Amino acid sequence: MTLFEFDGVPVRLHSTFFIIAILYIVMGVFNSGLHGAVTAATLISMLFGSVLLHEMGHAAMAKRFGIGTKAITLHLLGGLASIEREPETPKEEIYIALAGPAVNLALFVVSLPLMYFHLPGASDMALINAVMGIFNLFPAYPMDGGRVLKALLQMRYGVRKSKKISLQVTVASSIALVLVGLYLGWFGLALVGGFLFILARAMQKNSAL
Repeated sequence: MTLFEFDGVPVRLHSTFFIIAILYIVMGVFNSGLHGAVTAATLISMLFGSVLLHEMGHAAMAKRFGIGTKAITLHLLGGLASIEREPETPKEEIYIALAGPAVNLALFVVSLPLMYFHLPGASDMALINAVMGIFNLFPAYPMDGGRVLKALLQMRYGVRKSKKISLQVTVASSIALVLVGLYLGWFGLALVGGFLFILARAMQKNSAL
């Protein structure tokens, strides 16, 4: 579903985003009634805004290098800015990849003085963007950290070998995420790790063809 356009780029909401939002709000109702539902809806809205601005950061940086963005899609596991072509140089890819976490860092910094004045939701906003910014730097392709790793490897090994190594790192790191998530009972983290593992293995098989 297309919500609106940002600088000519359609912003779409995947059905999986509705699923997680509804489940979270229903959990809030069961836990604390109407107050829980309002709190859950507020947190979902903050998450939505943070993910959207993160992806807009990627799109804005890509535009600076003459790369258009076909669409921004928000889904169950976050968001995706679909750029029209791959960056021409590793430097461009690094800048585009880091633009998203940089937006989260900026939102975190803005939240700090709001926390000082005890504004409602400021601490939640700070936590959401701190976690989002740090987690997206995790070295798993095609996450931002994985793209940075691939670009750095490309400077030395070339395109083909750098992608091969980054996918190997992704497989190992995604298994670590699953194990840590299961051990700590953070099933969302285990789900993300499982998704990254499946994606990385599929990309490895396609590269071998």
